[in-house]
This record gives sequence, C-alpha cells and structure tokens, in this order.
Amino acid sequence: MNSTIASNPTSSRIVSITSLPPKVLATDLDGTFLPLDGDDAAVASMKQIQEQLEAIDVPLVFVTGRHFDSVRDAIGEFDLPKPQWILCDVGVSIYKADGEGGYIREAAYEQILDEVLGDIDIEKHRLAIGELEDFTLQESYKQGRHKWSYYVPADQLEACHQAIEAYLKLHELPCSIVSSIDPFNNDGLVDVLPHGASKAFALHWWCDQHELQPEQIVFCGDSGNDTAALIAGYRSVVVGNADRKIARKVADAHQAAGWVDRLKLAHGTSTSGVLEGARWFGLFENSIEETSIEATSPLNATDLPESIPWGARLIGANRAEFTLWAPKQKQVVLELMPDRLVRMQREDRGFHRSIVDGVVDGTRYQYRFVRDEHVAAFADPNTELSVDMLLHALPDPASRYQPEGVHGPSSIVDTQFPFQATADSAADELDELIIYEMHLGTFTEQGTYLSAIERLDELVDLGITAIELMPIAACAGRWNWGYDGTHWFAPMTAFGSPNEFRQFVDAAHTRGLLVMVDVVYNHFGPEGNYWSEFGPYTSRKHNTVWGAAPNFDDPKRGDLVRRFVIDNAIMWLNEYNLDGLRVDAIHCMKDDSAKHITTQMSEEIRRWSDQAGRRVWLIAETNVYDAAMVKPLSKGGTGFDAQWSDDFVHSMFATVRPGEQLTQRIYSPGSDLEQTLRRGFVFAGDVRGDRGREAEPTLDTDGMLKRIDTRSSIVCIQNHDFIGNHPTGMRLHQLTSPETQAAAVTLAMLLPSIPMLFMGEEFASPNPFRFFVDFGDPRLQRAVVRGRKREYPQHDWSDGVLPTDEEAMRSSVIGSVESGSETMRNWYKTLISIRKQFVGSGLLSPQNFSVDVNCEANLYSLSYQTRNEALQVMVRLSPLREDDSVDEASAIDPLPSGPEGSSPESWRLLADSMEAFGERLTEGLLPNHARICYFEHDEPTA
Repeated sequence: MNSTIASNPTSSRIVSITSLPPKVLATDLDGTFLPLDGDDAAVASMKQIQEQLEAIDVPLVFVTGRHFDSVRDAIGEFDLPKPQWILCDVGVSIYKADGEGGYIREAAYEQILDEVLGDIDIEKHRLAIGELEDFTLQESYKQGRHKWSYYVPADQLEACHQAIEAYLKLHELPCSIVSSIDPFNNDGLVDVLPHGASKAFALHWWCDQHELQPEQIVFCGDSGNDTAALIAGYRSVVVGNADRKIARKVADAHQAAGWVDRLKLAHGTSTSGVLEGARWFGLFENSIEETSIEATSPLNATDLPESIPWGARLIGANRAEFTLWAPKQKQVVLELMPDRLVRMQREDRGFHRSIVDGVVDGTRYQYRFVRDEHVAAFADPNTELSVDMLLHALPDPASRYQPEGVHGPSSIVDTQFPFQATADSAADELDELIIYEMHLGTFTEQGTYLSAIERLDELVDLGITAIELMPIAACAGRWNWGYDGTHWFAPMTAFGSPNEFRQFVDAAHTRGLLVMVDVVYNHFGPEGNYWSEFGPYTSRKHNTVWGAAPNFDDPKRGDLVRRFVIDNAIMWLNEYNLDGLRVDAIHCMKDDSAKHITTQMSEEIRRWSDQAGRRVWLIAETNVYDAAMVKPLSKGGTGFDAQWSDDFVHSMFATVRPGEQLTQRIYSPGSDLEQTLRRGFVFAGDVRGDRGREAEPTLDTDGMLKRIDTRSSIVCIQNHDFIGNHPTGMRLHQLTSPETQAAAVTLAMLLPSIPMLFMGEEFASPNPFRFFVDFGDPRLQRAVVRGRKREYPQHDWSDGVLPTDEEAMRSSVIGSVESGSETMRNWYKTLISIRKQFVGSGLLSPQNFSVDVNCEANLYSLSYQTRNEALQVMVRLSPLREDDSVDEASAIDPLPSGPEGSSPESWRLLADSMEAFGERLTEGLLPNHARICYFEHDEPTA
C-alpha cells in the first residue's frame, strides 16, 4: 500500500500570534536570494547578509527548484554564503553540509518518497508524459527518481497541467504536479513529484527533524512553487519582484488563517527583500529601528523634515513606533489595551515617542495625560504607573483606524498590501477622464467597501475611467456625507476596515478604473475633535461654520500643522495606492502665509510622485474659476490638474428651472450658460477670497468672449451638493424631466472639458440623495438642522426629511440599475462612446471647438471642425416640466455647419435623444432635445 504525504502538514501547529523567536533563514534561490541582473542594491544586501550570518549563529537553508549541481554552481558564481542544508529539486532532495565543504544526501527523506511512489515504472511514465503534445523532457541532469521535469509553452501552461492531471488519474499514479513560468526566460515548467511532495513538505520534514516550530523559520520566496511554503505557517517573506498575484494569494491565506504577524511583503527585490524580511522578523539586527526622531528626522525650527511618522506604525513583526504631536503636554502615557501603560519620551517641538514590542496589527491603544499630582511618579522609571494617576483616555490624532468610532481607542494597522498592477486601459490624460462621483455608504445596500466592488463592472461597462469618492475620513456616527471628518488618517469604520478599502482600490485598478478621494482640510468635524487638548492643531484666528479651522499660519506651530496635512495627503496616496485627491472647498482653507498651504501641498505631492514614479491627479473644488489653481508650479501657479466648474451646472439649472437656485450665487437663465460655454466660466476668484463676476469681459480679436482652456474644468449636470442641497434631495430628472437630463448631459459629456457623473444619474435613480449626519451630541443635531435652513434660506424646508433622521440616509441608497431607466443608461453609454471615439481621433479638442447660441430658442450648438471632418452637438434646453406637453412647442430646424463643401445631406446622424427615448425622429429640435451629427469627407482634402 502506497504512503501519502499530508496536504497541510502544519495546520495542527498553527498559532495566531507568534510566541517563539526566529532561528533559521530558509530561502529560495532564483528570483529571491540570488541578486537580479543589474540590481546593485541586491548585491550590497548580499554582503550585509553575509556579515550578519558571520556575526550571529543563524543556520542558512536553501529551498530551491534547482538540482543539486546547479545549486553548487550558483554558490560559486554568486559567491553565496554556504548553507548548512540544501533542499532542492522542488523539494524532493535534501542535502546536509558534512563540515568539510561537501554535502551528504539525506537518505531517510528519500525513503519516505520511495514509499509514496511504490513500485510504479518511473521511467515508462516519465517518457510517456514527454510524448504528450507540447511537452519536452528537460535535460537528464534535471531529472531524478522523484522528479520528472518538462518544458511546455508558457501560454499553454494551464492546459498542459490539466493534461498531466488526466494522465496521472488514468494510470492511478500517486503523484502531484508543480507548474510555473520561469521569470527569466518565460519557459513553462512542469514537474511531476511524489504525491504531496513540495518545497513546503521538505521544509516541514526538516523542521520536524530539528524540533523547530514554523514561527522559528523565516522563509523567503518569489514564485508559484514557493507558495505552499509561504502559506504553511512560517514567517514568510514575499520579495518585491514576486508576481503580485502570488503576493495576493499569500496575503489572503495568512489573513484567513488569522496570522497577523507572519508575513512581510518586502519592497526590496530579490536579495534586498530577503534582508528586509530578516530584519522585519528580528532574525537580523536593524539598528535603524532604535534611533530616535532627532536622529532620523531632526525636528527643529530651522530644519523641518520632509515627513513625520505620525501615529502608530509597525516597524517589525511585533514592534511598533508611536509618534504623537502634543506640545501642550509634558508627560504622555501610551495605553495599550487592555491594561499596559508605557511612558512616552518627550522630544523636540512637542513630539512624544515610544517604540514598543509585543504589538501587532489590530492592537488597540489610546493616550492619557498625567495628573499634576503624579508628575514626579511619571519621572521615576521605577514607579509603576496606574490609570488612577492619569487623565481621561483620548484617541490618536493620526489614528489609522477607529474600530469603535471617533471617541474610542485607536488601532494599529498593518499597511502592507499586495496591490496589483493597474490595467492598461486606465486614463493617462485629462481628456481621457470620465469621473464618477460616489458616496460609498449609499452606493450599495450594504454600504461597504467590499459590496462596492460588486458594482464596479457596471462602471466599466458604462465607460467610466475614474472614481471620485466623497470623503472617507472617520466621522462621528454610523453615517455621514464625509465632510465632518476628525480622524483624517483613518478610513470611515462604517464602510469596513482599512484593508477592505485597499481591496476596493485594488479591484478598481485591475478593471482600469482610477480612484481618487475627496479630502477635507478646511475644517475639523465638530464631534470627535479632541486635538486642542494635544496642541494648537486648530486656529484661533480663522473659523468656519462647519468646525474648527486648521492652524496653517500660526507663526510658531503652523509649520507642523501644515506638515500634518501634507503628510496626510501623501498617506492616502502611498498607503492606499490612490491615484489622486479632490481637495474640498479649497477657497475655505484659510491661510495668510506668504505661500498658501495649497501651493505647498502641490509642490510636495509633485515631489513625492516623482520619487515614487507615479502619476498623481490633484483636483480642486474652487467653487468658482481660479486661473492660478491649474497654472503649473513652474509658471507661478498652484499646479493642480483640474478644478470643479460649478458655473456649468448652475447656469444650466437656471436655464431649465429659472427662478430656483441651488447655490448662494445668482445665475441668469440662458445668458450665463452661454457665457460658460463661450468663455468657460461666469464667476472667478482665488484662495485669498477675491471672488465674483468678471468686471469686464475678456474678448478675442474677433470681439468674441475669449475662451479659457477648459480641458482642466470638471463639468457635471448634478453632484452631491447640487442634489443634497435641495430640501428633498431630488435629482435633476425629478426636478425637470428625463428628457431634460438627457439633453443637458449631452452638453456636459461632449464639451472639451472633463465630464463627471454623480452616482445613480446614469440610470435616473428614482431615489433622492439627501443630506445626512449621525451626530451623537443633541446640540450638534439641532445645530445641523438650523444651519441647513440658514445656509439655504431660499428653499422651503417644511417637507424635507431631517438630516439627523436615519431615513435621510436609508432613502439615499441609489438602488439597482433595474430600479431606474435602462433608456437613460443606454443614452449615457452612447454619449461616452462618442466622446471616447472623438477624443481618441483628436477631433474633440479645444483647438477644433466653437460655440453657437440662439438664446431665443434656447439652442446651444457645439462644433468641432477640421478640414476633413466635423462633429456637431445641438442641444435645446427649456424650462418645460415632465408633465408639460411639447406638442404645441415649435420645433426648430438647426442646420449643422460643416467644412466647406459639405451639405445637410452629407451629415450622418450619430445619436438623437428623443429617438433614444422612443419618440419619432423629427426634422427639427424639440425642447429638451439633443442631436449629434458627424461629417467626414470621402477623401481627405489637401
């Protein structure tokens, strides 16, 4: 009877948190321990590893797919430290150093494998498999009794794997298969081994022989045949050059097993990653971890560092560094839940710091200040601290997670995550952006990061290229629009965990969707803002109606508040792999410094993105057009990529709903929309507060309004403010008609600007989007209700749901696509397809653009023309309501004007909104009707 090897040999020995220190370094060779070609950092790391191995008694074990002779060749070629053990041939051969420079084969291990194979005719089956289609036997020196090796085409690897499975099943052979792709020459590799044999099993057997537990082994790997060992319970290191799918598989397995401290996803490649992992797990010394803030980041008035390690960060598998800025407090105690108190060391400029062992991802903590009568006890390290000596507990201002809400303890977060590569289809240029504004809590019924992933394919199908999330920084309560955040470094707990947010971002990237997040730096939310107890985080000079303003321009401490904000912005980009930031109400970021905080933020984010080699998008909500905001830094501007153009949405709304305003600025029907189309804006201003209509219009040489470059202007027909600032949260199609929405979005989608949709509008969601908060303080609840009425006095608020009522949030969930209009969604898909087509061809661009307006008929015509082709977008808007009849309204007959020599008959109809909604195609344009036509010469003109 044949023996079998257990498929999961270590499951009975798994513990959730490691208790034994590491003793052994076990590593794969190719792609892991061997330096990659041209990787100087890896070569330097090899030297450091050799020094560490010589200085401390750490056994070295090679665990490799190579055959034994090839391992010995690699030791000589790369001048590798000699291992005490070699586990090779994909785990079917084990060799022990004999102490005299040679190695002895481990016969006891081979006997186990012999028992598995039994008396099968090895050579017969080895050759027979080699005769299968696409299989080629590897060289004889790569073969063995327990390892039959083959080359296969890389693109046929899965099919070849299945072919061998079928062969083994047919002949009832006690064998298993290991398949992978050689990352260096792209060969498909297939090995047939005794059933259950692998690198993981060989290492497991070796551990048993030496009475070692899994947590005492640091195993490093990079490829598919390392995966079983990487998820077997060892302290695992996935080097930076490993395929991200493998890294994700390993990370998911560790999470499922409850191992919170056994994985390091190294940034370093090959040898550098091995060194990084050995230091992370404490196998090798890392003197850098023991240095103070003064040594690594000198905090003094004349030498502010680039960044500060705010909050709690893991610096080892079971070690964390805590950095708190609390200049008002001379003595601070770190309380690790449930009952551990640690004195923090006060350093320059009011920073307090501690490095603590015995903590992991998920460890909860909070800060306490020392009572005046116990100051002496704190100063005496021999005195044991107790909670009675301390004041009330407070969360971390830079907490990465608030699992119990903004008032509860903070949590350590492991920020490593195996982000996958962004799909090639992602937008690279401004005109490729088609933005979808999303509130995560109401995008799905569940309102979570993970449930949102399930709807991402809808956005891909629609043609969206970027998601702009409403703020997700932690706010008080169970739901909120997001603009009351107090814990700026922590994602909102109601949506899920930080790791689940990373999964959302990663899922979007793999679908070619960019992800940006709205950040609010003009105020701290009113509930959960404890930061004045720590220091001057907030301003005494400036204030806002929403909450305390950040202290950007304080002459003594303002530089550190600016550092806090800029480091927070970079944190979102770095720790969550986000593609960009939308900075909320940038004109309300009060700062009287010579250099406004927005400019410094832009400068430092650009510097960071250059160092990281990543494209970062910066979007400003300026409320009005700010020319300096999108002017390059090199030309004295602020250097943002784009800004919201509120003038379009409000001038459009004034045209279709004259007399009704959803903003405090007053827009004139028709004429302001014309100016927005011709000039690009109506109101202008800057971050210093000079805002209003242009005193005198700027004209071009033909006496027409001079148009700005609107490629950096984001336009929409509705957004969260537009809808939510209405007392009942009604959407545009509910305030007007579906036909009006379809006509209006045609203008927005086909302008030479950046179009943005608000979630649900693409299928005319029947549900409102109301303003909602969930403050626990009754005084704040009353203040919100009064404040809404005060901020928008033009509305009748008697029929609206109170923003503090749970129904305000529940009713705002957008619902399924099926709950809305399939016709509207198909119209949006048509418009997006047309936009992509002509952006791609170069026709839809500012240099080809002109505008024609017939104010009397409310007809707005966009024209794109070159010598050989033309695109005409004709839209007629009207204040007609859904229940008004258009039969009596006269249709007008706009004739598209094309290149010289074209005629009406030569134009081709691309899309007609009335026809799309099931109406008869008319010769002229009806009210709230859009038509798109295209002309192309049969032969290009010279």
